[in-house]
Amino acid sequence: MTAAPEQRPASIPPSPLLTGKIAAVRSKNTSVAAGSGVAMLVGGLTLALAAGMLLDWWLDFPWAVRFLLFLGYLAAAGHIIWHHILIPCLRQPDDDATALLVQRGMPQFGSRLIAALQLTRPGALQAGEAPALVRALVAETERIAGPIDFCRVISTRELRRLAGWAVVIVGIATVLFFRGEEVSRDLLRRAFLSKEIEVPRKTRIATTSGDLRLARGDNASLFALAKGAVPNQGKLVLKFASGRTQEFLLDGSKTNAAHFALTLENAQDSFDYTFHIGDGKRSARVEVVDRPTVARIEATQVYPEYTGLGTVRRSLGDLTLLVGSKLNVTIQANKEIARGAVRLSSSTNSLPQDIPLKAAGIGGKEFTVTLPISSEALTGFAILLEDKHGFRSKDDALYRLDVLPDRAPVVRITYPERKEELITQKATVLVGFEAVDDFGIAQLSLRYTVDGGEEKAVQLVLEGPAQRSLRRRYEWKVGALNPRPPEGSMLEYWIEARDNNNVTGPGIGTSEHFSAKVVSDAEKRADLLNRVGDSIGAIGEAANDQEKLNQRLGDIIQGRPERK
Repeated sequence: MTAAPEQRPASIPPSPLLTGKIAAVRSKNTSVAAGSGVAMLVGGLTLALAAGMLLDWWLDFPWAVRFLLFLGYLAAAGHIIWHHILIPCLRQPDDDATALLVQRGMPQFGSRLIAALQLTRPGALQAGEAPALVRALVAETERIAGPIDFCRVISTRELRRLAGWAVVIVGIATVLFFRGEEVSRDLLRRAFLSKEIEVPRKTRIATTSGDLRLARGDNASLFALAKGAVPNQGKLVLKFASGRTQEFLLDGSKTNAAHFALTLENAQDSFDYTFHIGDGKRSARVEVVDRPTVARIEATQVYPEYTGLGTVRRSLGDLTLLVGSKLNVTIQANKEIARGAVRLSSSTNSLPQDIPLKAAGIGGKEFTVTLPISSEALTGFAILLEDKHGFRSKDDALYRLDVLPDRAPVVRITYPERKEELITQKATVLVGFEAVDDFGIAQLSLRYTVDGGEEKAVQLVLEGPAQRSLRRRYEWKVGALNPRPPEGSMLEYWIEARDNNNVTGPGIGTSEHFSAKVVSDAEKRADLLNRVGDSIGAIGEAANDQEKLNQRLGDIIQGRPERK
């Protein structure tokens, strides 16, 4: 036997006419539902907001109650938006539901409309079923639907009713709002959680000094400007964190009766203040904060490297510093500091120098600064601090500086004893000297001139590193000078010492000037003989004096009268 050919199910295309009319019905249904939700939202929210503003004006709600009302506004608005606007748009009815809606509103279709839609879908007909009957059903349904407006089944009555009420409510609210002027605006701002606006009354407080932030000890200038029915007297109430309250009766100023003011001197604690003028009131807060001050300060002196003294901790009461040093200062403030500087002062007329502080740790309380001690004119420094609120330190302490210079070496010639000598051309002059310096002598030289001419120098060799004091002798061979000084010429000589100050120096010290006249050998011998004679005469006088003393001593011992 031969197998029968397989029968495939027939497929009938959907009717464009019916599909388009169903889509139009669905679109109108969605638009009406969403429009009704919008009208409900606008009207209901306006009515709720107006009622809340009216109750606030009557009962003067605190901020917490107004916050709860605001949450209620948001919750109601969210409910309407979700259930009456978003859900109708997101969950639109399908073709079958829309067709059933049309059939309930138009009985002439019977069940044809939904059957025409369902049987033209792919797979609706099975094998062996007659598609001709379905085509006939679709054709008859199209004939009935052609002249009919399916959208009539969607009623707009509810939309018109809600929209009308919304227009009425918004219109009345708008008129009342604009007639209320500032009262309406203030109530609306309170409804949106403004903390600065009080409930408007017959007497309205238009402006106050508002929230203030003061440094401890400053004066608080509080004022209020009233409008409307302004009384002759008002009241200011202060409430401190401790619970203590103060009240002040205020009169309007002489130039403006609506201006009420009070200056609270030397504010020490934060407080809330409220102006009561007529039936109006307005509150604000004054925050009192500490001024930045120095809580702890430490100082170390860094000596110049050439001194070899390193770093030494210094007391702030004894800042006697060597010029060329550096003073490292560590500062800890009582609070977080935004910026700061150290102001150096000097004895000259120059402007003070400000050196900015550098943060030294986390928290903004510890800072360091390095002060260059570069001039003897420096007399002290002060620390200037500023916090994040812009408050600056006050009555800053002045730390005194005594800056000492690195003194030049002190040099003295110890030999020869006489400042003027006679020498020959071949002489060797023995020069003894001593030199002293604060931190070390780096260079020594014997300097001289011949008959006041060009200055010349002979460098003297130092043994070992720089020393603070030394005693030396130098054999100055005059005969080795080039050119050799002629007879009759005058040599003037002295010792010069330079210290090891490579920062502000070097310091240069010189001894007294000695002189030596170049003479012939005969003149030198004569000078020596004269000096020997002077020495013998001095010895003879000393012997006579000694003999007289011995005689007087013998007379005293033996009890004889003293001889004259």
